[in-house]
Amino acid sequence: MFCTQCGNKVDPSSRFCTACGAPAAAVPPPMGSYPNTGQLTRPRHNRMIAGVCAGFALHYGWDLNLVRVLTALMIVLTGVGAIAYIAAWVIIPEAPYALPAKSI
Repeated sequence: MFCTQCGNKVDPSSRFCTACGAPAAAVPPPMGSYPNTGQLTRPRHNRMIAGVCAGFALHYGWDLNLVRVLTALMIVLTGVGAIAYIAAWVIIPEAPYALPAKSI
């Protein structure tokens, strides 16, 4: 991984470049840490209430905060959002547990 400001190599675990102090780009979680089955599921991580918003954001590649704000607006303004959220909580299955990677 390289710094976007100065071009020097940056350690992937660093939050800032050691040469210029610029913030390092956020690294997405590794693809192997979450089993992708192609099915809409409620993930077991990064969720607030039941994982419905996180599931939609992860499945469709949307911004999680935007999904949460839109859901909250639908609940407050129409009331239909609450019914839809509870229905999605019941209908959408929970993601399976991710097994730790084997070390040899």
